[in-house]
Amino acid sequence: MLRVLIALTVAWVMLAGRPASAQDVERAPVPAWVLPVPPLTQTAPAGDAPIRMLAIDEQVRFDAEGVHTYYFRRMQVLNRQGLPLVSTVSAVWTPPRHTIQVHAVRIVRGDQVIDVLADQTFQTLRRENNLESSMLDGKLTATLQPRDLRVGDILEYAFTIHDDGGVLAPHRESLSSLRSGSTVDYYRMRATWPADQMMQAAAATPWADVQPRLVGQTWTFEVEARDLAPERIPTDLPGRYQLTRIIQITDMADWGAASILMAPLYARAATLDAGSPLAAEIERIRAAHDTDADRAAAALRLVQDEVRYLSLSMGEGGYVPMSADDVWRYRYGDCKGKTVLLLALLHGLGIEAEAAMASINNGDGMPDRLPLVGWFDHVLVRATINGRTYWMDGARVGDRSLAALTPPPYRWALPVRAAGAQMERIVQPPATVPTFETLVETDATAGLDAPATSLVDITYHGNDAILVRQQVGAIPPDQLQTMMTASMSDADGGVQLESFDTRYDDDLNTFHLILRGTLRQGWVNSTGGRMLAIPEAAISIPYQAEREGVFAPFADAPFALGHPYLNRTTMRIRLPGNGEGFQLEGGDQTVEAGGYRMERRATLRDGVAEIVLTTTSLASELSAADMADARTRAESLVNTTLRLRAPAGYVATPADLARLEPGNDAVADLVKRAQSLWDSGDTVAALALLDAAVVQDPDNAEARRTRGGVHFESNDYEAARADFDHAVDLDPADAEAMFGQGRVAMATGRFADAIVSFSVALRLNPGDAGALSARGASYHQIGRWDRSLADYRAVKTLQPSSDVGLLGELRALTRLDRTDEARTIIKAKLESAPENSVALQALVALGKRDGQFAETLEALDAGLVASPDDFGLMSLRGEVRALAGDADGARADFSAMRRMASGNPQLMNGVCWNQATSGFDLDQALADCDVAVVSGEAGIIDSRAMVLLQMERYAEARATYDQALAASPDLSASLYGRGMARLMLGDAAGREDLERARALNVDVGEDFAVFEARHPGLGG
Repeated sequence: MLRVLIALTVAWVMLAGRPASAQDVERAPVPAWVLPVPPLTQTAPAGDAPIRMLAIDEQVRFDAEGVHTYYFRRMQVLNRQGLPLVSTVSAVWTPPRHTIQVHAVRIVRGDQVIDVLADQTFQTLRRENNLESSMLDGKLTATLQPRDLRVGDILEYAFTIHDDGGVLAPHRESLSSLRSGSTVDYYRMRATWPADQMMQAAAATPWADVQPRLVGQTWTFEVEARDLAPERIPTDLPGRYQLTRIIQITDMADWGAASILMAPLYARAATLDAGSPLAAEIERIRAAHDTDADRAAAALRLVQDEVRYLSLSMGEGGYVPMSADDVWRYRYGDCKGKTVLLLALLHGLGIEAEAAMASINNGDGMPDRLPLVGWFDHVLVRATINGRTYWMDGARVGDRSLAALTPPPYRWALPVRAAGAQMERIVQPPATVPTFETLVETDATAGLDAPATSLVDITYHGNDAILVRQQVGAIPPDQLQTMMTASMSDADGGVQLESFDTRYDDDLNTFHLILRGTLRQGWVNSTGGRMLAIPEAAISIPYQAEREGVFAPFADAPFALGHPYLNRTTMRIRLPGNGEGFQLEGGDQTVEAGGYRMERRATLRDGVAEIVLTTTSLASELSAADMADARTRAESLVNTTLRLRAPAGYVATPADLARLEPGNDAVADLVKRAQSLWDSGDTVAALALLDAAVVQDPDNAEARRTRGGVHFESNDYEAARADFDHAVDLDPADAEAMFGQGRVAMATGRFADAIVSFSVALRLNPGDAGALSARGASYHQIGRWDRSLADYRAVKTLQPSSDVGLLGELRALTRLDRTDEARTIIKAKLESAPENSVALQALVALGKRDGQFAETLEALDAGLVASPDDFGLMSLRGEVRALAGDADGARADFSAMRRMASGNPQLMNGVCWNQATSGFDLDQALADCDVAVVSGEAGIIDSRAMVLLQMERYAEARATYDQALAASPDLSASLYGRGMARLMLGDAAGREDLERARALNVDVGEDFAVFEARHPGLGG
């Protein structure tokens, strides 16, 4: 393959023929057969591109001497950023098959034409760019750096590569393609050959209709185009769709001719010399194994393990393989050399085998192309054993048996035969051996709350085992340990890596990454006993997004899949008390969609819960219709999370209780331990240690403040108030304790007291934005919106990068009916940050007030253009679309949210809640809530209750609100919702719930506007 390069160049050319060449660059005039580039009308450049490609001209001449390719490039430097991109002109060729002639390097500056070659010459370099990959290609590079190149200059260069065909002569072919990162003003590819020379020529999209034409005694094939924009092709297309702007020319009639052309080279190289040392290897393999399959596997392992890979493409090495004897003698070879060595071994063992050429990256769609040797960049062995075809690749590593041999992903291969062969499909069935698999074993026998020991064994198979082993082996052990510790341990100490090791099994060719450590499990309280969600075991359907926008023209094309692919994850949890009374919820599932099969098998026996999740690809591509079906099924696939439920009467073990023991720790250490437990969510243990700290030193302010914070988060406001009050008594200037007092007062509806506490805290620390914001919220709650506005504007001054002040400011302005002022602020914010959620939420609130949503939807659309994956903005737009009567749009947004959430309880709660508040698709909203509610969180239970309220299932709604309030007694939304449910059930005491809710949150009724609109006067 020949690549003609300039630092910026936008075209690459692939030529299979390579002529004998000199080592030097020859200066010569442009050949007579070359047509000049036509005059071009230069238009003003658009945008901020650093350079402009004015012309790309490639002309190819086929004659008795070989293939001659002329290259011309003209480009203009538009700004300083463009200068480095055109600073070097270079050309690459491969002696002895190529010669190079340079015709011109010019700088056009206005009316001045500067001949760069008048005082500069090319430097010839020998570069082995792929030496680190064990590839020697013998290519030479001629480089020149034009002097005094300036912004506005036009750089032109032209040269010709002559190719005599080398070992493939008199065969002639050319393969070229245009790849451009910017618009090309003018492009031409022109090829000519004598009338009596039989050639085929074809171009791909968008020039597929171009045909050769006979002009006198010369055939001409020409593609000419202007203003060619860069191609935007989705990366998820199968390979055959990505090969556009390709031009192929060949003198071969069919693929059989290519097969015949290469056959003598491989037949010669695979023939062993008399007395070859490989004869002994053949007999050793024959004696050690009884079947052809085992003998073939042993031969393959010998080639893979005993001969290192080294590509020697100098001279004719690009096509001519080393002899099998030389490969074995030197113990190195490229894919060609390893192939002939394997062929020699298999032939000696009496096994039918032949070489087969393939394309690593461009194999898809090969039979539909013209027969060019240049398409191939790899060769392997096609063996037939007991009537079955095996594709054996000596350039791979780690294959151990034919049964586990995976056909390569090249799609097609051309067997090399003296009688000729046509393209043969490489069938890839679903994988039976994992690419990699993960085993996670957790020993939780000590108790649900005790630290559990855990082992993670990540296993790589086959070729991946060798590659990962090499990558890991290149990292110093101490650095590797640090990397793994950082990646596996979490910040709050919930997971601690204790050891890391690796193991390689040579017989199985598997490489293991083994991690051992401890973790705290996430058992939560829920109805019916404590529960552990295992989201890693959830079934989800893989799919790819619909092609839209610039990719819309490809909407109906298939989607490429990673195939063959098999991933297996096994999770084992050893339970306390031999698992007595524990239950698995979720069970076995099998889903086939999106080109994959997802299987989950779950068992609980002998005290061990085992979950095996397997994902297997079924094909290498999927039709657009099937992918659309996968998207639809993915949206509706809910509640696949698997859960473990402990018995209702679970009794804490001694290890469960051990975390509560203070031991002999000092107060400071107890507070530190408690803080860590609190950070990980274990408030029970945190409080136990803080109680011990306070017993040791009742007047320790840090212990009091910390315990006050834990009590506060546990909704024990009286206990929190006592601790914060005590800390303030110890030191009236303790601003942190004063702030805590204010938070407790807010949570219990004592907003006047909260204002006092926050005001004192602010006198002690005037720059405390948190206290200022909290005071603003308290003023808002008691209806002093003018003072709330002042506080929030002060927050904006203190923290201009935070949106806390903006949120309060807009809420206060809305309450003060200064909506025009609010809209002005919103507009200014959205002009600079269209995705700003606070401004958009405020705009939504204003839209709800006046029932007009056009402006709001326009702003939400712009926000999602700026931030397409913003879950919060998607939820806002879904809600507003539902309120505006756009059911299809709302459903699309909620479906997208479902996909983004992927079963995450908190995110699924957002899907549920926004449907609930808008009274939209309530059956689906309930299903979404059921996915989320497994977390057992009060706020999520509240969302489910809202759905039931909107569905007018009032008794169920009240019971569900009771459940939420049992966990969080002062949850204002649940109090308000329960009050509504009670009133609808005829219980007048529901108004007490409403009043209590408003006392806690003056804005609580806003979320119930849709429900109250159906029941005027209910809220009072």
